[in-house]
Amino acid sequence: MAAELRKQERGHFRSLTWPVASAVASVVGLAWYVTWSTSDLTMALMPLPAALPGIERLALFFALLVVMMVAMMLPSALPMVLMYAGLSRLEAGRPTRPADLVGTALFSSAYFVVWGAFVVVALVGLMALGLMGPMVGDLAFAPAVVLVAAGLFQATRTKEVCLSHCQSPMAFVLGHWRPGRLGALRMGLRHAMYCVGCCWLFMLVLFVAGAMSLVWMGVLSVVIFAEKLGPKQILLSRVIGVLLVILGVLVAVRTAWVM
Repeated sequence: MAAELRKQERGHFRSLTWPVASAVASVVGLAWYVTWSTSDLTMALMPLPAALPGIERLALFFALLVVMMVAMMLPSALPMVLMYAGLSRLEAGRPTRPADLVGTALFSSAYFVVWGAFVVVALVGLMALGLMGPMVGDLAFAPAVVLVAAGLFQATRTKEVCLSHCQSPMAFVLGHWRPGRLGALRMGLRHAMYCVGCCWLFMLVLFVAGAMSLVWMGVLSVVIFAEKLGPKQILLSRVIGVLLVILGVLVAVRTAWVM
């Protein structure tokens, strides 16, 4: 059954024509450029609790973080988006109409809005705990703790279940299909929730251990892409977990040595 789903998925991936691939690459490239060029602005906006109730400031901060999520997550989310677009052409199992572009846009935008909202909440929470910026005393071990926690999470049942919903676009779309534009929105929200459940600790690693560095963003983007779309994903997930734990231990040793 899994092999048959993979075969059907490869057929749908043929919809990734050169024009579509070029458009996606342009969007991802532009998102990375905006993220890089506005990194100072994003950091300046981060003390949100002191800035509220400035709704314009919050909206700008949210928009910048959504763009950051597009840069990081669109490559790994693309197969799911293509699968939705391909299946939206079907009626009674046959491709009888053009792909529902509005529905596809709703599906995709719901995914990135959820990720943007999660990142805002995560950053505000981390700032309230003093885990963003310079950390002294016991807080200096926070990056090591987050790295080890992310590595251990890779071996949990929660990670495995959430990852399984991201690995097979065909299985997800068929298993959670809802008709209409509202259905597309609901499916996008559900896909995002599974993805957040799968990768939320990666984002904490980026914020706490990586200090929102573009290099860390790039590395984690590749890790997320490989984990979702590479061969033997569960084994790869375990290997990533081991590497994160080792890195966390090394960071803890270095922190203790410096202190």
